[in-house]
Amino acid sequence: MSWMPPTKSQVRQWNFDSLIEQGSEWSRAAQTVADQHAVISRQLADSPGFWRGSAGDAMRVKSEEAKSSLSKVVEALENAGPATSQAVHALGYAKSAAVNTIQAAEDERYTVDETGFVTYDVSVLAWMIEEKGLAMHVAQAILKQGARLHQEAIVKALREAGDATASAREAIGRIFADVPIPPDAELDAIINNYQVEPDPEGLVDWPDGDLLEQLRKIPWLGENIPQEKVTVSEAAMLDRLSLLDQAKFFMIQKDAKAACEELYPDTYINRDGDEVKDTQDNHADAFRHAYWNARMTQEFGEEWTTEYASKHEGRADNAAVREAMDLYNNELGRKIATANPDASPEELQDLVKDAVDNGDTVIIDESQKLNWTNQVTPDQDVNSDAYDDNREKLYLPGAPTSDNRPSPK
Repeated sequence: MSWMPPTKSQVRQWNFDSLIEQGSEWSRAAQTVADQHAVISRQLADSPGFWRGSAGDAMRVKSEEAKSSLSKVVEALENAGPATSQAVHALGYAKSAAVNTIQAAEDERYTVDETGFVTYDVSVLAWMIEEKGLAMHVAQAILKQGARLHQEAIVKALREAGDATASAREAIGRIFADVPIPPDAELDAIINNYQVEPDPEGLVDWPDGDLLEQLRKIPWLGENIPQEKVTVSEAAMLDRLSLLDQAKFFMIQKDAKAACEELYPDTYINRDGDEVKDTQDNHADAFRHAYWNARMTQEFGEEWTTEYASKHEGRADNAAVREAMDLYNNELGRKIATANPDASPEELQDLVKDAVDNGDTVIIDESQKLNWTNQVTPDQDVNSDAYDDNREKLYLPGAPTSDNRPSPK
């Protein structure tokens, strides 16, 4: 998935103890597996003496396959230890650079927000005028220039920290790329990889105030513009859109819901026997997220949509499997849009619907586990109410994914 720069708080809290321990564990595992590899090799060499015939021959063919797989595991584990040490070094350097850059600005009495945006308080302006005898316009010019330079340095350092996390992950991923993966391991990897950190600022109502009134006055939007709880960083991104783009955002959101209802009209019968409309955690939900991201990608670009969709999931109450499902399906929708840049909304709907039907998207099944959409029938998807009751047990730590760049518009 796409990785975003960490926030100020996140990079300051980076701790590499678990990564160091993981590297040590891989090194220990390499020796253990190598020992098992030697045992299997000896047994295979001796087996013709005590197990002959077609069954023995079949066993030896399968065992040779297993031995080959085991060799790949040993090689990967042996390489993973040193790669982890290199990753810790690179991440430590990136953390120090970002933390020191932020601290330099704060030492000069500038205020640095979570995303690296630098401002100054009027009290600092007053201090410069009083203590240094500067005219107001001179003091303002100095402070603005300083804020700009500090912000450029901090944003650059945070981006480089985000790049370091992506590089470390890719390096370790390449090491294990040739290791045979059991069928369920890919789904487990999705749950672990497709996570985001909760927004440190929490939630806010959006849109509100004058903006809500302005949007409700746009004739083709109507007066039913919803006000919803969104993350603070998500709201900041939407606030940076022009009014026209904000209106387009709501039209895309409305279109995604309408397409979902048209393509998935059946009622969902919950486990109590009541007929209710449910479009969460199921095939309809997988479609809606993928199609929504595909439309936003066409309108606002892949980079903006990736950032926005990640921040959209940054709620502290978002359960790990649900978060992974949404982020994975979001990414698939963006890939479909970039692969079909000239597709009409109707064509995008067909492409996303095919992806859901073919099992390219993921869903939460009745056992509250992630599964491919073509492996779950509508009556086998999760009971969302029961899942909500159980979600506190299903959280996982997230990965840094916060970035407050302006809208491409």
